[in-house]
Amino acid sequence: MNILSIQSQVAYGHVGNAAAVFALQRLGHEVWPIPTVEFSNHPAHGGYGGRINGAGLISGLVEGLKERGFLAQCDAILSGYMGSVANGATSLLALEMVREQNPAALYVCDPVFGHAGRGIFVADGLPEFFRDKAVPAADIVTPNQFELEWLTDHKIDNLEQALEACQLLRSQGPHTILCTSLSRADAAADVIETLLVNADGAWLAETRRLDGEMFGAGDLFAALYLGHCLTEPDPALALSRAVSGTWAVLQATVAKGGGELALIAAQDNMINPEKMFSVQRVL
Repeated sequence: MNILSIQSQVAYGHVGNAAAVFALQRLGHEVWPIPTVEFSNHPAHGGYGGRINGAGLISGLVEGLKERGFLAQCDAILSGYMGSVANGATSLLALEMVREQNPAALYVCDPVFGHAGRGIFVADGLPEFFRDKAVPAADIVTPNQFELEWLTDHKIDNLEQALEACQLLRSQGPHTILCTSLSRADAAADVIETLLVNADGAWLAETRRLDGEMFGAGDLFAALYLGHCLTEPDPALALSRAVSGTWAVLQATVAKGGGELALIAAQDNMINPEKMFSVQRVL
C-alpha cells in the first residue's frame, strides 16, 4: 500500500515520521513523508534546533505529487504532530486532494497535542483544530487517554467511562477510535491498556506497564496499527499485532535506559513479536 504521512521529522531519534516511516516500510508499505516540522531532536531533550515548516512547503510538496498523478495511487493518509494550525489546515487540504483521486483512501489521525503529566504541549489553537476539523474528517483516530478526555470533555476513571468517551468521539465522524495509554481505577495498577471501539463492538489489549520516559510510542503505535489494518480485515487482530509490536520496541527501549525508541535494534521483534498480547472483547 502507499501511505502519505504528514507529521514531524527529527534528525536524531525516532518520533513522528522518524518512527512511522521505518515501521511502515518494515511492514512492506511505501511511505511518502511530508514534514510539518524539522527539528534536530525531540524537545524533551531540553532544547532543539530547526524549524516549524510553513504551510506553503507542505502544500507545495502535496501539489507536486498531485500534478504528477501520484495521489491517485495513495491508499491511506496518516497525520500526527502539526506544529501550527496552518499546517493542520493544509493537511486536510491534502486529504481532500487525495480523496478527489481515490475516495476510498483511509485517513488515520493521531491527534498529537497532550499527555498526562505534561498537559498540552502544542501551539494555541491546535487542540481545537483536532477537535473541530481533523477528528470529524478522519476514519480512525488514535488519541491517548489525556487527549480523549480533552476532545470529549469526558473524565475517564473506569472502563464504562472510557467506552462512553470513545463513542462520543465516534459520533463526531470517525468509525474507529483507539485510546492508547489507558489507565483506569478498575484495572490492575501494573498494566496499561489500549481500547478499540468501532460500530461492531469494543476490544481491550492489556500490557505490563513499563517504567521510564519513552519518546514516540504513540507515533509508532498509530503507524503500526495503520500498517496492519491495511492488510488485516479483523480490527482486533490488527490491534493485537500493533500493540505487541509497539511493546516489543518499548521493552527494548527500557532495557537501554529509556528515552529514544530502540526502533532499529528491535525492528525484527516489532514485525514478528516474540510475545503476542491477546485482545479481550469488552462490548
